[in-house]
Amino acid sequence: TARPLILFLATLLCTWTAADQRVRVLPKVAAEYKDAAISLLMGYAGHSDLPPHEVLAILPDSWTLESLGGYLSKCARLHLHERRASLLEENLSSMVYLKTYSAWAQERSAKVTMDKEKCCPTCNRRFVGQDNVAKAFVAYPNETCVHLQCKEDLSICPKTGRNFTDNLSIYCSTLAASSPEPPSS
Repeated sequence: TARPLILFLATLLCTWTAADQRVRVLPKVAAEYKDAAISLLMGYAGHSDLPPHEVLAILPDSWTLESLGGYLSKCARLHLHERRASLLEENLSSMVYLKTYSAWAQERSAKVTMDKEKCCPTCNRRFVGQDNVAKAFVAYPNETCVHLQCKEDLSICPKTGRNFTDNLSIYCSTLAASSPEPPSS
């Protein structure tokens, strides 16, 4: 793929080389091309079209480090900034993962005991059928359980009417987002 900035720099350097060989005839022109090349490098120091290792490979050997000092220090600062931002993003992502995992583990550790006699307060049917298999249910933080199909609003307990909007776990929110009917407000 063509990278316009590196091509433009190469053109400026070729023109500078030609003008530098005729320095007696046009002394001002070579300096102008060098200044233009350095301005290009300074203006686009962090650009992906101008990777420092490729730029240094095509620069003339006669150019001093002093003339390139501004460009090199700007590249170093930008690279260091990108590296630190990347590490910060990685650490924030890890922190979010750990918090989510902790919430998941805490939710998983919560137990609901279901016996054959326990009934849904909405429909009064038992949770455990005669085949000893429990039907799908929703458990509220106050230990009230209702059949999944009996819930009207995931955040409001049908038995007590208490609103658990602030207490909803990430799993209840996921369940609400995946249910076909929109959550009521």
